[in-house]
Amino acid sequence: MKTTKISIIISLALIFASVTSAFANSIGDIARNTSPNRGITHQVNVIILSGEQNLCNTYLIEVRDGQGQLVAPAQRYVSGVAKYLFFERGPATGVRIAFLVRANFGDHFICEIELFTAPVYVMGPFLNGQTYRYDLYPNTQPSKE
Repeated sequence: MKTTKISIIISLALIFASVTSAFANSIGDIARNTSPNRGITHQVNVIILSGEQNLCNTYLIEVRDGQGQLVAPAQRYVSGVAKYLFFERGPATGVRIAFLVRANFGDHFICEIELFTAPVYVMGPFLNGQTYRYDLYPNTQPSKE
């Protein structure tokens, strides 16, 4: 009787492990099959001409549509990283706008230097499998606070 219970418990554990493993593998296949090349790629290049600056606030790079809605999750700006990729389902039409903005979460500090940049606009249609480029040129200015 004891041997039968142990066998049943081990069998159930093996079945559970194999089902869990198969489920995890199928999720990985779905993620791999959702290629960014099937949608629209927005490549935002942050070009800083005056060398590296020490920033004391957090900045985000965003791509928004003409109504101000994010087309993909914002990405944190990292000093020294120049290329950021955003993926959107497509096709789409309208305007896409790339921004570099100070994050609205966490502590804000009065910094000696702040980054400012003009937004970059690109008009569509935006086609699947295509990459659209936005070049942001941040300027460093003294803080106004």
